[in-house]
Amino acid sequence: MKRDGRNKSFWQTLEGRNFSTDFTDLVFDTIIVGAGITGVTLAKKLQDSGVKCLLLDKENPGFGTTGGTTAHINNFYDASYDEIIANFGEQAARLLVNSTKDTLDHIKKNVLRYHINCDFEECDFFLFSAEESQNEQLDRILAAHQQLGLKTLPSNTLPFSLPFVKAIRIEGQAQFHPLKYLLGLLDAFGKNGGAILTNQSIVAYENKEGEITLKTSDERIFTAKNIVWATHIPPGRNRFDLLVAPYRSYALTLKLQHAPEMLAQTADLYDPYHYFRYHRTGDGYYLIAGGFDHRTGDERDTEKHFYDLKELVNKNFEYQEVTAQWSSQYYVSADGLPYIGRMPNEPNVYIATGYGGNGMTFGSMASLIIPDLLLNKETALAKLLSPARIKPIASAKSVLSEGWSASQHFIMDKLSADKIDAFENIPLEEGRIVKYEGKTFAVYRDEQAVLHCLSSVCPHMGCTVNWNPSEKSWDCPCHGSRFDIEGKLLNGPATSGLQEMDR
Repeated sequence: MKRDGRNKSFWQTLEGRNFSTDFTDLVFDTIIVGAGITGVTLAKKLQDSGVKCLLLDKENPGFGTTGGTTAHINNFYDASYDEIIANFGEQAARLLVNSTKDTLDHIKKNVLRYHINCDFEECDFFLFSAEESQNEQLDRILAAHQQLGLKTLPSNTLPFSLPFVKAIRIEGQAQFHPLKYLLGLLDAFGKNGGAILTNQSIVAYENKEGEITLKTSDERIFTAKNIVWATHIPPGRNRFDLLVAPYRSYALTLKLQHAPEMLAQTADLYDPYHYFRYHRTGDGYYLIAGGFDHRTGDERDTEKHFYDLKELVNKNFEYQEVTAQWSSQYYVSADGLPYIGRMPNEPNVYIATGYGGNGMTFGSMASLIIPDLLLNKETALAKLLSPARIKPIASAKSVLSEGWSASQHFIMDKLSADKIDAFENIPLEEGRIVKYEGKTFAVYRDEQAVLHCLSSVCPHMGCTVNWNPSEKSWDCPCHGSRFDIEGKLLNGPATSGLQEMDR
């Protein structure tokens, strides 16, 4: 199965196939755009509730972040519960704890109900301070967990060969093979008459008088009462250009010679943090390591992050071989919690974005929120995670920072293009933003020395893209749109690719 980068994730050993189902009806209650964890889980949930929906994706299922996750299913989040209590209150934090338990139960029930063989395991998470200065933060997290009734205790040991000062053990985690889980839900959805359309992009879209109309690249025109953008970030220009920020994280999978003492997960408290977990598939055991995150498009030497991650692993672990390395994209929200629910001022449009590093949990949680909203039932959880919420104290600093970062890139990147006398100066298999005869190009020279010349301007909001050497892609540092060497759109919020240009 394909995903949105050159590097293959640990999960991509599954064979690709045609996921589209046979159907003739073009009228639906709800259209879900995006066949990742959010879209597929929601489609099955809606089907079980009797809602007639179409699941649509421009690529294959799991093409985006679901195919590149490290597949942690956690009952706590990147925004720690002490921060959530401070920003949203204790009642909201308790609601989130209970809703997270419901979400993990929902995933487990899906695995059992549909007999999905997806390496699902339950385990504990060990959060630790790597130096004395992190102890106070760890103590605050422990106190918040105990205040909220989340089973967490101090631990004198760590089931990973990592140095630590203090550690806590958080019970109630899980993990799985995300694509096996996704395909299991898709098979169940299709067998029960669900409409699935893959490898088809949206070429025209209209939301008029409470009805959604869209045209796909195969010339079909679909209508629906509602649409859900399960695309990791809603497409086009909207308020979420400021409220979420794109980041990339790096991951390795390493085959272990012996079984670990226990399946477990762990992370330190650096910013950005490093994270690890064991994975069992068949008779084999693996270590999945990740970290060295950075804002999308901000780093020119992305290969260095793999080098640094390997150095960290080599220093602390024994293993047989590296079996996969890849990077993946996620979006951080302005106030630490995701935006799941109705798009402001568009009551028949729904979104789910800003998951941070907790996509498997929040992506599944969306299926516990949106179905009620479709019935005009706004639960307490829907209010907490509403895309229309405004939390000035929690989000003002982040919004200003991200807005400034995007503006800085918009101006400075246009002034910093390389000035070259000939395109032949570009090395093989490398990309450059260049000025040549009054024009600015995004140019890639492939292994046969063929040049691929594109506009350097992201069609979303006009920022200049940057070259990502590890994934062989053009990444926009303003809002995270990504494009391949031919200019094809890989990730939104852009809705079209980079324009081809003649020299």
